[in-house]
Amino acid sequence: MRRSLRMTPLFATAAAVAGLVGIAALVGSSAAPAAIDATDGARTTTAAHNCLVMAGAGDPAFTKNFNPYAGGGLPSNSIVQGAMYEPLIVVPAAGRQTIPWLARSWKWSNGNKVLTLQIAPNAKWSDGQALTATDVAYSLTAGKQDKTMDRIGLTGTDNNVASVKTKGAHTVVITLKSPDSQFIAAILNRQFVVPKHIWASVKDPATFTNANPVSSGPFNKITRFTTQDYVLGRNAHYWQAGKPKIKCLEYVQATSNDSALALIQSGQVDWTHNFVPNVEKAYESKDKQHFHAFYANTDYPISLVFDDTAYPYSIVAFRQALSLAIDRKTVSKLGEYGYEPASDALGLNGLFPQWVTDPAVKKLAKAESTYNVSAAKKLLTNNGFTYKGGDLMDPKGNRVKLDIHVISGWSDWVASNQIITKNLQAIGIDSNVKLEPSWGDWYPNAFSTKAPTLLWQVASRGSAYGFFYANLSQNAFIPPGTDASPTGNWEHFSNGKATRLLNTWKSSLNPAVQHRVASQLEMIFLQQLPVIPIVIGARWSTYSTRYFHCFTTARNFYADPIFTTYPDNVLLFTRICPGGKAGL
Repeated sequence: MRRSLRMTPLFATAAAVAGLVGIAALVGSSAAPAAIDATDGARTTTAAHNCLVMAGAGDPAFTKNFNPYAGGGLPSNSIVQGAMYEPLIVVPAAGRQTIPWLARSWKWSNGNKVLTLQIAPNAKWSDGQALTATDVAYSLTAGKQDKTMDRIGLTGTDNNVASVKTKGAHTVVITLKSPDSQFIAAILNRQFVVPKHIWASVKDPATFTNANPVSSGPFNKITRFTTQDYVLGRNAHYWQAGKPKIKCLEYVQATSNDSALALIQSGQVDWTHNFVPNVEKAYESKDKQHFHAFYANTDYPISLVFDDTAYPYSIVAFRQALSLAIDRKTVSKLGEYGYEPASDALGLNGLFPQWVTDPAVKKLAKAESTYNVSAAKKLLTNNGFTYKGGDLMDPKGNRVKLDIHVISGWSDWVASNQIITKNLQAIGIDSNVKLEPSWGDWYPNAFSTKAPTLLWQVASRGSAYGFFYANLSQNAFIPPGTDASPTGNWEHFSNGKATRLLNTWKSSLNPAVQHRVASQLEMIFLQQLPVIPIVIGARWSTYSTRYFHCFTTARNFYADPIFTTYPDNVLLFTRICPGGKAGL
């Protein structure tokens, strides 16, 4: 779940209040002072926090929902994937490596159409039952029970999985219809394993709260739960010896950006995935040895999204005109404080720039993202739109209206949307920022794009293939009005030609072929512009090493730094070390 902290000229008054709140919280902090110790020449501190304390922002009151398939990203289930339910294989952001997890080894055969997984023989569920190949096969095929549970596109129109079978207690055999070079990095990378003996009898997985979860992960015991915080205790019988290294995870409520900032400034919270404005002064300067920020731009774009099946969003020229009308540089500078650079119209220049090689693609991506009000207006009038005074009318004669919805506490996105709506007003659109009081009010319409909004990509970060799969594939298509988080097809768009090209990509092991296909997919994306990339997302990690260390950093980038990012977060939760340490 994305959280942000922002200070801009548009929010000077709120920022001043936040500063006062932060100072008050710092003075009134109940955290115990750190004891200094010397170990191998390094300055370390005894952990004053038993649990690694984390926070988001804009949280509603917590409800006990640990459903890994649903829950809308509520605080109670924001880390359930990773902390409780584990992956088979982990391909961290940008596909740097492939790490065995519940699948301890694997082997391709039959012309790369058969994948055989060897499952950890000592993994157990929290109720004492063994985690076996039966659970893995069930999890992979659970989409047949309910589409909510489909993580591998089993129910999609272009499903490539022929069968999933067990062979003994610890072997799973996945047979594909055709070779798929991207199956592990882009498809299997999103799968987690649930116990069949629990979930097979769940009548409605979409609404099941899973209040007493049976899981296998490194933190699978709920030791405290209130409306304002919860604690997940360490799995005392975890199947990986020596992991996790810390005792517990605690997630605390932060109702707004201001309260989240106060919590991290005071040291009451160790880690947030929130953006802090002027982080060097607002946070790092408070304790230069232990307070750190790592804002990596190894990410997909933050985009303006809406339902492409709805009129007039269904008109390609309208989407392209919107792109031309948006001043991305100003959004980056004022809305995102310069930490999220302006995107081109494709949006791969942050995470996968090496996959954008065609000069024609680069030229078009730049042209479609260049701020040009007159060009936007001309494109509209050339495609049936008209002006009545200064108001833009669609080809049916109706006034064009586009309100962008955002949580009121996400002040950077509020600021960014104020800039974007003013840009849209400049081309005659009736456009305003609509504030939602909390996550619970915002996400149902945002994730189904019943209301236009800014959104991040949930495509696999292990391969560039994942971006095109989520946004163009018929197999990833989510019907209008439906929560699109299972595949990230927020815009409810697909393209037949792109689907065929994706099939070519995944069936080839030849890098030259894959790059050639990628260029064709990039051109289709730009020609159709299903979403409008605005800025390259930052992977916010604002963290303290007073009581814990071994966080992912620029020098030791072993996983995406945001603790809600699955499957990378299982690496974070099992590698972070107890005890404070000065420096990164």
